[in-house]
Amino acid sequence: MPAHITRILTLLLAFLLLPHPASAQPVTPTTAWQVYGAPSAHSFDPAVPGAATITVQPPARRAEPWSSGAGIRIPGAIAAGERVTAAFWARAARPLRLTASLQGGAPDYAAFASAPLSLTPNWQLVTVSGVAPAAFAADSQSLSLQLGHADAEVSLGPVAFVRGPVDRAALTRRFAEYRPSSIAIDLRIPSEPDVTLAATLHLPAGRGPFPLAVMLQGHGPNGRGCFVPLVDRLTGQGIAALEYDKRGIAGSTGTYVEDVARLTADAAAAVAAMRARRDIDPARIALIGHSQGGVVAPALAAADPHIAAIVTLGGSVGDGFPYLHRAILGQMVHAGIPEAAAAPAADAAIALLQARADKASPATIAALRSAAIDRFQAAGFPRPQAEGALAMIDTPEAWAANGLRSASDLAALRIPVLAVFGEKDPLVVATTEAPAARQALSANPRARVVVLSGLSHWFQEGIVTGNGEEVAKLGPNLGSPRLVTLVGDWLKTVMAEGKRGG
Repeated sequence: MPAHITRILTLLLAFLLLPHPASAQPVTPTTAWQVYGAPSAHSFDPAVPGAATITVQPPARRAEPWSSGAGIRIPGAIAAGERVTAAFWARAARPLRLTASLQGGAPDYAAFASAPLSLTPNWQLVTVSGVAPAAFAADSQSLSLQLGHADAEVSLGPVAFVRGPVDRAALTRRFAEYRPSSIAIDLRIPSEPDVTLAATLHLPAGRGPFPLAVMLQGHGPNGRGCFVPLVDRLTGQGIAALEYDKRGIAGSTGTYVEDVARLTADAAAAVAAMRARRDIDPARIALIGHSQGGVVAPALAAADPHIAAIVTLGGSVGDGFPYLHRAILGQMVHAGIPEAAAAPAADAAIALLQARADKASPATIAALRSAAIDRFQAAGFPRPQAEGALAMIDTPEAWAANGLRSASDLAALRIPVLAVFGEKDPLVVATTEAPAARQALSANPRARVVVLSGLSHWFQEGIVTGNGEEVAKLGPNLGSPRLVTLVGDWLKTVMAEGKRGG
C-alpha cells in the first residue's frame, strides 16, 4: 500500500478514535423527583406522558422560597462549556409563577441556569437550559424547583435531560414513547378503630390485573421505603407491591403500638383494600414480612384462606413463652455466653414474664426481678448491664408474648411458604429458628426454608459481626442481591402457578 494512503488511513483512524461530544439526544425520561419540606403524593394521570406523577402541596403559610421544593439529579458528569437542558412536564392547580434552576449542592447551591415558569392547570412541557461554567463531577448537579412561595398545588411529570443542542422532534418522540418501569400511587386505607393507613401502591408497567405482594415491616416505628430493592425487583417482573406506614407513623393516623394482633388487623385491612381494586388480581395476593412482619404474615394467612403465598424474612418461629425462652437463650449463646450459664438467666427472665402475664403481686414481681438480675450477673454481666438486659426483656410487648403463635400459624398453612433466615442474624438465630421453621412446615409440600450464609437480620452483603451498628454502612436493608433474587424468582414462579391454577 502506498505510503501516502497508509498515512491518510492512519490519520483517519486516529480521528475516529478521538473522543467526540455526545449527540444531542435526550436521555431516557425519569420521574425520580425528590420532594422536601412539603407533603406530596404519587398518582396516576394518563394526561401526561408515562402517567406517573407526583403532586406537592403548597405550604400552610408563605415561607422562605427554599423551605420546600422538588429536585432531580442531572445524570453523569458535565464538561466545562457543555450545554445542559432539562425538559419536564408540570402543571399547577391554578396559574402560578415559579423558577426552575440547574444548580449544585451544599454549601453554596450555585446555579448555572434558571428560567421562569408560568404554570397553568393544563400539563405543559417546560425547559430550563444553561452552559456549565466549569466541569462538574457526576451526579453533583440537579434540576431544582423552590416551592416555598407556591400558593397552589404543583404536579410534576417525567423529566428528560439533553446534552448540547435540543432536537425538539427527538425530545417529543422520547416523551411519547416513555413507559416507566413502575407507577407509584399513594393511597389512604381505612383500618379499625378509625385509623387511616398512608400507603403506596407500586404498579408494574403494562395492563393489570396484577399479582400483588403486601410488604409488612419489622419491629419499630417504621414507614414506607423499607423494601426498595425488593419492590424494584417485583415490579420489574410484573408483580405489584404495596407498602404502608405503621399506624401512628408518618402519614398514618392512630396511635403507634407494637401489638401483633393490631398489626395483623392493619395488614388485613390493606389486603381487603387491594382486593377491591380492578388493577389487582384478588386471587394472587402474597405477603412478604420482615422480622416482626414475618410473624404477622403467617398470622394473617392462617386466618385468611385466600392469601396466595407468604415470604418470611428473619421471622420468629414459636409459640408463647417457651419460644421466647428459646430466643433469649439463643441470643445469649450467639453472643458467646456458655449455655450452662445462659440457661438459668433465661429461665429467670421467663419466670418474671409469666408472673407479669398472671398479674402477680408487686412483691412477687420485685422478688422475681431481683432473682433475674442475679442470674444475669452470674452469667457474666456486670450488675448495670444485667439490669439493662432485663429492662429490655421486661416490657409490655414481652408480657404479651404468651399469645405468640407463629409456629402454629405456619403449621396450619398449605399455601406456598418461603422462610428465609440470615446465618449471622443476632436476633433471630438461624441455628434454632430454621429447624423450628422446618418442623412447623413439615406437612406442607409447598414450603421452603433457606438460610443465607453471611447475612444478618437486615439481609445486607458485607456483614462482619451481624450486629446493628453495621446496618447504616452497608446499603439498603434487605438489599442483598442474593436475597432479592431468591424472593423475586420464587414469587414469580408461585404467582405464575396461581394464574394457571385460576
